[in-house]
Amino acid sequence: MKVVQIVPAVPPAIGGVTGYAEALAGALAGRAGIESRFVSPRAGGLDRELAGAGTLLLHYANYGYERRGCPAELVAGLEAWRAGGESRRLVSVFHEVYASGPPWRSSFWLSPRQRRLASRLAALSDALLTTLGLYAGLLEQLAPGVRVTVAPVFSTVGEPAVDEMGPRPPVMAVFGGAGARVRAYGEALPELAAACRALGIEEILDLGPDAGAPALVAGLPVRRTGTLPAAEVSRHLLAARAGFLAYPPGFLAKSTIFAAYCAHGLAPVCVWKGRGGGTAEAPLWQAAGPGVQEVAAAARGWYRGHALDLQVETYRRLLIGDGR
Repeated sequence: MKVVQIVPAVPPAIGGVTGYAEALAGALAGRAGIESRFVSPRAGGLDRELAGAGTLLLHYANYGYERRGCPAELVAGLEAWRAGGESRRLVSVFHEVYASGPPWRSSFWLSPRQRRLASRLAALSDALLTTLGLYAGLLEQLAPGVRVTVAPVFSTVGEPAVDEMGPRPPVMAVFGGAGARVRAYGEALPELAAACRALGIEEILDLGPDAGAPALVAGLPVRRTGTLPAAEVSRHLLAARAGFLAYPPGFLAKSTIFAAYCAHGLAPVCVWKGRGGGTAEAPLWQAAGPGVQEVAAAARGWYRGHALDLQVETYRRLLIGDGR
């Protein structure tokens, strides 16, 4: 079976959604015999790319496709594609649904249009999957009667065997895209320093593209790796005690950074000072003192319930339309 995956940017471009789609494609090919081809509407010529495609897997992150979060051309193009044949199948993964905010922010005024587009897309799709229960609720409001599968994201840098949760080197990982790490070294710097002191950290490992990481944090050296292949990231994470992330707690289940920490047996240290943090759908563990190994084990245990090897079967069923 072949499937076309629609993404904001085609691999090897770097990005949370693109990395998710790329890791999923590898698992689908290796474990379910489903081959993927990637296309992006940003590259133009979406009509040509979709010609002859029988099954589409759309990764919907509305701001990834249009700078104001209103990808009307994408939705219209999918409607035209769907009208071209009754046997065509569309599975949509909602990494985002729509934005909202106070009247002085553009998201307030754009939200109604974003909701309409999301509603059209949900109604058009044969199957829906999202990473948050919150998003599932929004989709059910937008398209009453739809059935939404909820599955937190998996690690996009591997799921290594971690047989024993023994002591790890005194290293704190700060992993992810530039935006996440700018927050860690900016507004969340006091919490990062405090976590390092509490956990006996001796070095901070900065994993990702240049984000202006300082040379020292609370007197501790910061070792910058730059952008690395997934296998190298995985190797570094396995040699760290904890991982730091400044991210809204209500959205941790959609964070590939959080997933990577959990999958690799790190104790996740998560803080958030911004608005709209929400209620955590993923468990939060306050890592401190001698219980760090127990925290790491609990995080990994939670992760194993929705690891990629389990999600492959979910995706297989959604893509082929198997109701089992």
